[in-house]
Amino acid sequence: MNQRDLDQELRELGKANAGKVPDMIRHRQEEVYAALEALPMRKRSHHRKKSVRSVSPVYRFLLIAAAVMIVTIGGLLGGAAVSPAIAASLQSVPLIGSLFKLAADDLGLQTLEENGLAEVVEASATHDGITLRIPELVYDGIRLSMIVTRDGEKQSGGILDQISTGNGTKHEYPKGAIHSFDAQIDGRPIDRQENGWNMGLSAKRTSDPNTAIYELTPRSASQQFTSALPDAFTLTVQIGLEGIEEPFVMELPVRKQQANVMSTVQKSREWRGHKLTLSEIQFTPITTQVLLSVDSDDQEWQHRLWFELWDDRGNVLGFIGGYGAHETGHAGELRYNVLFERMAKAPSSIKLKAFLPEMEDPSSSSGRFKLNERGEVIKNYINGLEITFPVDQAEIQKLYEISSETRGDDKP
Repeated sequence: MNQRDLDQELRELGKANAGKVPDMIRHRQEEVYAALEALPMRKRSHHRKKSVRSVSPVYRFLLIAAAVMIVTIGGLLGGAAVSPAIAASLQSVPLIGSLFKLAADDLGLQTLEENGLAEVVEASATHDGITLRIPELVYDGIRLSMIVTRDGEKQSGGILDQISTGNGTKHEYPKGAIHSFDAQIDGRPIDRQENGWNMGLSAKRTSDPNTAIYELTPRSASQQFTSALPDAFTLTVQIGLEGIEEPFVMELPVRKQQANVMSTVQKSREWRGHKLTLSEIQFTPITTQVLLSVDSDDQEWQHRLWFELWDDRGNVLGFIGGYGAHETGHAGELRYNVLFERMAKAPSSIKLKAFLPEMEDPSSSSGRFKLNERGEVIKNYINGLEITFPVDQAEIQKLYEISSETRGDDKP
């Protein structure tokens, strides 16, 4: 199977454009790319924030435009600098409630506490004066998200910090930073298809340098929704910290939140011999999952195509992660399984937009993006491939209002 690593492409395109971005934004880009590279993990992903006007469009595009996924970045990332005194004061304020609130760029995770959907597990391990904890997690049948926190001494940087050594060599890590993260499901690897699942692992920074969010997301481009993992299982994680020889091992009970709304779409658009098909879309209280495919004899064109997903109010959905692959025997069809955030309000319709970003070198499909006079990536939308489709607004709104009480689960 010919696979397309969307996150890898996104990171490399972003680095190629680094010279075009102001120093403040470039610094923040580098922080995100460090999170994308996030140690020797099998899969990386990251995304954005929401206010369009206050952030560099280059930064916005690079973080979110991954094959079927574009988000609008905004607000704090491109705004004025916060004084060290204010930043220190904010960090000293204790957080009350779910640590998923620290996922400021993920509406689904932010709303977990008010809906009571996060599972409290309170797993921990301590070595050499440092304690790692996984206090809570959630699995909605699509992605599994878990909080990882760090307490103690021997810390010289953030939990996901890396030190670039340059010249294409491997990153180094400050003391106390995570340098490895391995996971098993019921004692078996997460990325072995013969086990019945194939999951990718990613890490996200939060507003707290001692807290990170790790996620398992599906690496399957099947054009039919299936639960990637069992409804209930034991997740074993083994985490390595720089400067500490003993790994941190924890076992976590996981169970699936059952609520979802699925819509079979099967809408296609054709343009100049290229065909885009939107197959299905699935909503959970925290995630939106889309299955689509691009059929073309021009594989280079396929790999240059990018997407945005919009609600009926003109909001671009935030990207979580994605996976694309050419199925064996169907080299012309590139299938995608892409994850977005939930929406703030249930829509009556969804719109999928396709575009080709212009490159500085028109003959190349990689390298620097071409920018306009405002420093924005030039995007050529393909109106012939735009797909708008209705969804069940009432059912999705009920889903978004679900809570631990209304779903009928017996929580310990």
